[in-house]
Amino acid sequence: MDDSASQELILADREEASHRHQALTGALDVLNPRERRIFEARRLAEDPMTLEGLSEEFGVSRERVRQIEVRAFEKVQAAVRAGVARIEAPRALLPAH
Repeated sequence: MDDSASQELILADREEASHRHQALTGALDVLNPRERRIFEARRLAEDPMTLEGLSEEFGVSRERVRQIEVRAFEKVQAAVRAGVARIEAPRALLPAH
């Protein structure tokens, strides 16, 4: 593989990573404040909080926190998929090189 092809792959990978990051950032907007706090604390934190810690913070059971986390994850997944599809759709219309 020549250097220009390698550079194109690197740029394409960076662009895809950027699109995914944009999609995730936008996807978090679909969550209400409680869902977002739980999702970020459990899935995005470097040192994730326990269900127990979050149950004490919100005054609900650990099981309820787990349910909220699962639902928030599903909402984020769907929003990310939709966001990536929106970002990539215009590229699909461009002619291949």
